[in-house]
Amino acid sequence: MSNLEPHGSHRLHRPDTHALLNPRVSVFGDRGERLFAQKRRPSLLLNVVGLTLTVVGVGIAISGIVDVIDGGPDVVALLITGIITAIVGAVMWQGTVAPKQIRVLDVFTTVTIAWVTIAAVGAIPYLVTGHFTRVDDALFEAMSGFTTTGATVTPDIESTSKGLLFWRSMTQWMGGMGVIVLVVAVLPTVGSGGMSLLEAEAPGPTGERLTPRVRETARRLWAVYVGFTALMAVAYFVAGMSIYDAVSHSFTTVSTGGFSPYQASFGHFESALLEWICIVGMLLAGGSFTLYWRALRGNVKPLLRSTEFHVYLAFVSAITLWAFVTAGNNGGQSTGFRDALFTTASTVTTTGYVATEYGLWSQTAQSLLLIALPLGAMAGSTAGGIKLLRVMAVSSFAHREALKHLHPKLVRPVRVGNASLSDDVAGKVVGFLLLALVIFGGGSFAIAATGPDLITSFSASATALGNVGPGLGLLDHTGDFTVIPRAGRWIATLQMLLGRLEIYPVILALSVVTLRLPKRLLPRRRGH
Repeated sequence: MSNLEPHGSHRLHRPDTHALLNPRVSVFGDRGERLFAQKRRPSLLLNVVGLTLTVVGVGIAISGIVDVIDGGPDVVALLITGIITAIVGAVMWQGTVAPKQIRVLDVFTTVTIAWVTIAAVGAIPYLVTGHFTRVDDALFEAMSGFTTTGATVTPDIESTSKGLLFWRSMTQWMGGMGVIVLVVAVLPTVGSGGMSLLEAEAPGPTGERLTPRVRETARRLWAVYVGFTALMAVAYFVAGMSIYDAVSHSFTTVSTGGFSPYQASFGHFESALLEWICIVGMLLAGGSFTLYWRALRGNVKPLLRSTEFHVYLAFVSAITLWAFVTAGNNGGQSTGFRDALFTTASTVTTTGYVATEYGLWSQTAQSLLLIALPLGAMAGSTAGGIKLLRVMAVSSFAHREALKHLHPKLVRPVRVGNASLSDDVAGKVVGFLLLALVIFGGGSFAIAATGPDLITSFSASATALGNVGPGLGLLDHTGDFTVIPRAGRWIATLQMLLGRLEIYPVILALSVVTLRLPKRLLPRRRGH
């Protein structure tokens, strides 16, 4: 996302979130609200996790209702799991209140723990229905869903009940725009840390308010997201999909997740019309939702004048043409323009749908796809990856440093389009990219140490960290992550979380655990 960055104004400086105080609105009135709040324990972590679990529980229950309609075997398991999860979450939520003053470190810790929690709880339906018998398989599938990665360890997708497959698709839809963004939209107040919550979950260097109130910004982003989903579902249905398929694929198209209830992925339909609709949907989902909101409000200029938008379209066009020209050089395998565009859009936007046998393309075409795997699309989209905005910033930074070798006294700002970045922001972007490369390289060799060949290992690391899904080698259009040993899958699971939360929140959360926990235990040891 995936996913809620600045784009129209190109302002790349973090806003002053301490000035944002959202008043609580209550049906109990001011006095009743004060009395009710006095009984609540101030806790950002429990409050956010509680509301998040409530949302997840409702989603699981809805999947149970889908299974009721289909007459599937998992009705009871899904409904009971959903109801219990929603009740536990509601109790946590109603028993706590978010503090008005929130430290940024607490925000990062809360977001990371919330995501780990929803992945763990989201794995329960796979276990209670008997779909998986091992916890690590269920956790991998759930993490892949919520992070919109689209990698799977389900060997026979079509033998799974429709209710469970609907939950599988819904996890991606929840994770696409971001569960925390939804939480901020629903919470009566999040105090001064509201924007920090959005920024910690949303991919990209910074966040941007569409309105002075953070809550309204979150609501408007979700309004665009829900409207886009409904539009895609209608388009799919009119083009020939069943209602179930249309809704399921609209979830995973708009979220750039790529899960499909069919073994052959999107290629199951063998419909040119559906593929063209999907191509448009994926490319739109790879754009900035903040720009789309402004365009819907009548201000189209920021979108049309966005340098990153132009680079995004040029990037997709160049890879498509290259794949179209070079894909037929391997054993007579040829591809049409639609196949090349579909695969390119699916890769660049990190959606991960498969509609053609790209594993039979030439090595040149496949190598280009491997390079595109971790890059991602625009900032402010639901796509994963590094984001083109960062690539543009690092390119400008490298150009400036190269010129300084010729002109040591050169004073030249780092530019992204018409916007200038401060050296502080540029340094953070470069640092992020270097850290991402280290995690990608380290993950590649760690996965290779578990047994797979280098192409498969590098592809697995890139597709997990970039939240793409399919890859190359043994992970091409015919494969899934069951070809990766279990130890390698644990590495990929961690990379999915790192990629979705953009590394820093997870690292800072781990630092809290490793630094604070020993300090809390130290007095007890002295007491002995």
